[in-house]
Amino acid sequence: MIAGFDDDLAGESTRIKNRSRGLLTQLHPSLERVLGPRLDHPAVLAILERHFSPSQLRKAGRRRLITLLRPRAPRMAERLVEDIFTALDEQTVVVPGTEAAALIVPSLATSLTAVLDPAAAAPGPGSLSTNPPAARPVT
Repeated sequence: MIAGFDDDLAGESTRIKNRSRGLLTQLHPSLERVLGPRLDHPAVLAILERHFSPSQLRKAGRRRLITLLRPRAPRMAERLVEDIFTALDEQTVVVPGTEAAALIVPSLATSLTAVLDPAAAAPGPGSLSTNPPAARPVT
């Protein structure tokens, strides 16, 4: 039963990553080259959940992005932000639908976070023993 659940999680993770990479490739190929290979990293997921579109990333700025990433990727935060801004500078054309995708990608990133860390979404051990459901006494 657990092996089947793990297989389902792996399949779901692959599906969400492929969908995310597909959207990134269509809208901003250079940004996909930076973020795509690292989609399972918590820092990348945090960026995608909060600031996906190029305009949102630029508006957030380097300092705010580094502050967001440092707790999740202490050694990689500055390098990743520099790579992101280099990728943003490479593309000069705004693809139609970029802002619409800014509504889809954060939900994909949230779903991927839940799939990659199912323990975070599950109740803690002993939650039923410490908070048993209310029951009537049997007479």
